[in-house]
Amino acid sequence: MEHLKQEKILNIPNLLTVLRIALLPVVVWRFTVGDRMGALVFYVLAMLTDAVDGIIARRFGQVTSLGKLLDPLADKLSLLTLLGLFVSDGQIPLWVLALILIKEAALVVGGGVALKKGIIVYALPIGKVTTVSFVLSIVARFLNQTVLADVLLWISVVLSMVALVWYGVDLMKKLGMKKADSTK
Repeated sequence: MEHLKQEKILNIPNLLTVLRIALLPVVVWRFTVGDRMGALVFYVLAMLTDAVDGIIARRFGQVTSLGKLLDPLADKLSLLTLLGLFVSDGQIPLWVLALILIKEAALVVGGGVALKKGIIVYALPIGKVTTVSFVLSIVARFLNQTVLADVLLWISVVLSMVALVWYGVDLMKKLGMKKADSTK
C-alpha cells in the first residue's frame, strides 16, 4: 500500500497533462465550427502530450501521486469529450457514450473508495491498450475511415468492459488484503 505524501507537483509531466485537458475546448471548438482537420490536429497534439508526459515522468523520476490521478482523469475527459462530439454528429450511437460514461464513473467511484482506504489503484496494461484503441478509433473517424473506426470502436468497447471487470477484481483483492491486514 502506498501512502500519499508531499511531493513536487509542478513538473513537466503534470503540466503536459494539464495542457492535454486545456486542449480539449480547442478540439471541441474546431469540431463545432466544422474544422475537422483542425480538431484532429489539436486532438493528436493532446494525445502526444499523453505519451510524452509518461515517458518524462518515468525516465526522470517525476512520477507523482497527483500525476497518477490527473493522467487517467485527462484520459477520461478526452475520451468522453470526443465520443460526445461524434455522438452529437450522429457518427457514434448514444448507447456507446452512455456505456463508457457508466464504466468510467464506476472506475472513479471504485478508485475513490480505494483511495479513502489508503489504496492507490494503478493503471493496468489493459487500460493503456483500451485507451490506444479508442484513440486510433477516433483518429480513423476523423479521417473518414468509417469501417476501420467502427471496428476499432467495437474492440475498444469490448476491451473497456473487460478492463472494468479486471479493475473491479483487482480492487476487490486489494480491499480484501487490506481488510485481512487490519484484522491481524
